[in-house]
Amino acid sequence: MSQANTAIVDALKAEATSSDGRRARSQASRSKIIQAMMDLIEGGDPDPSTASVAKRAGVGLRSLFRHFEDKDAIYREMDAILMKAYRPIIEAPYSSDDWRERLMELIERRCEVDEASAPYRISTTAMRRRSKFLKQNFQRVHDTEKARLNSILPSQLHTDTPLGRSILVAMSFDTWRMLREDEHLSAGETVEAVKQMVGDVIARLDD
Repeated sequence: MSQANTAIVDALKAEATSSDGRRARSQASRSKIIQAMMDLIEGGDPDPSTASVAKRAGVGLRSLFRHFEDKDAIYREMDAILMKAYRPIIEAPYSSDDWRERLMELIERRCEVDEASAPYRISTTAMRRRSKFLKQNFQRVHDTEKARLNSILPSQLHTDTPLGRSILVAMSFDTWRMLREDEHLSAGETVEAVKQMVGDVIARLDD
């Protein structure tokens, strides 16, 4: 199991932990519902119904709605767990002071997280036009990824420049998905392909 996948498991366990008996039961039910939603998505259902989620979690539909007022509330909790799992990977200190090496390291981290989060990213991408929360969350993630890139890149390659936008696209989840699913590259080959694309853009800076 990858570091990213292990982090999800740990985050879900933490979600269900409480020393208070009644609160522990409530948190356990919430955790089961979130886990059920994630399991169904990972199993290939991009838009699980609340009835399917409740059945998978082993709770009644009325119980599900006591814990979550609507599906967006479940997405919100799921996103919080994914962020808790992945943020330490993305935000860990870099091993080099050189921006080029930091960028290559960020590519490796992003690809690792993309690998682990792919079912959820694909599902929520499909659903975001029907969900105000998901639409806003995608914009937040996009803005955060741009800011993180800009914190590494020299000003000539910031994401508001043509070359910077090329790097942004090369490192995007959509590019990762195309290489992994449409081009059928392995995880390692995908990392190297993204590094090659980004390296080619950087080389144009020195021309």
